[in-house]
Order: sequence, then C-alpha cells, then structure tokens
Amino acid sequence: MSETWASPNGFDLHPKLRGLNISALVITGDHDFFPFAAEHMAQAIPSARLVTLTDCGHFPYLECPAPLREQIDAFFRGS
Repeated sequence: MSETWASPNGFDLHPKLRGLNISALVITGDHDFFPFAAEHMAQAIPSARLVTLTDCGHFPYLECPAPLREQIDAFFRGS
C-alpha cells in the first residue's frame, strides 16, 4: 500500500481507463455517498454506460439487487 501512495502518479487509475477498448457498465445509486466516483469513471471510459439506480446507495448488490440484476442483464443483452 505504501508503494501505491508513494508512486509519482499516486492512486489515480483514471488515465488508464481512457485506454480501455471495451464496453463497460458503471452503476451507482442516487443515494451513493461517492456519486462523483461513478460519474468520473464513466466519463473516463470511452464506451461506458452510466446507470443510476433509484433509491439505492453505494452497495447496490445489497441495497437493491433486483434493479441491479435487471441492468446487468440488459447490458449483456445489448439493450
């Protein structure tokens, strides 16, 4: 961990996201306590889709698993 924080580029992986050449699904909740993180990631990945789940927080797999599953299924179906 100390090596990660001591590196000249710090802990920012976002520059590497710009180089991804794959479809990506970024999911956040409208009550997430770090909403900017998902938005920032989705903006950095060229072909990302950002989905914001209603009445959901930072842990959608625990807080709203059914809507999360619907979004994942739709992503893999290509819809």
